Amino acid sequence: MTDDVVGIARQTLDTALASADDSHPSKFVAHLRATDARDLDVDSDGRLLTEIVFAPESGSRRGDVFRVLGVDAVPRSASIVGTVASAPSGELEGEDYTRFTNRGRVHVVVFPPYDEGSWRAYGSDGAERELRTFDVEFDETGWLDVLSPFREA
Repeated sequence: MTDDVVGIARQTLDTALASADDSHPSKFVAHLRATDARDLDVDSDGRLLTEIVFAPESGSRRGDVFRVLGVDAVPRSASIVGTVASAPSGELEGEDYTRFTNRGRVHVVVFPPYDEGSWRAYGSDGAERELRTFDVEFDETGWLDVLSPFREA
């Protein structure tokens, strides 16, 4: 199967970098969803990584820092195309390669100092792959629609 994920939205990457920085020195892991580029008015074939799916709090504790995610708490879903994780040590670990094989086709790993140039993308085989960044205009209020039943009429 040809991988149709061609890029990542800059805001999505920025969120991943900030989340990893906030979690440091603990590892940050989340799932990724993609959106068709044309649905985002981006002139490109394929899909862009646009959503980070944060799993419920795992409840584990490391010192005073809670582990951000329990990655296995998110059910397997066709909408999940991969993962995003930090590598606090600056190097990939065995668990990263296991996740690459079991959790989707595209994986973004961010490294300290968690800035615009400190990330790489990998395929499910663990090989580094190209992933372009795109500036995308998101509908800033769309996600608030889930709150509509709770708003006063």
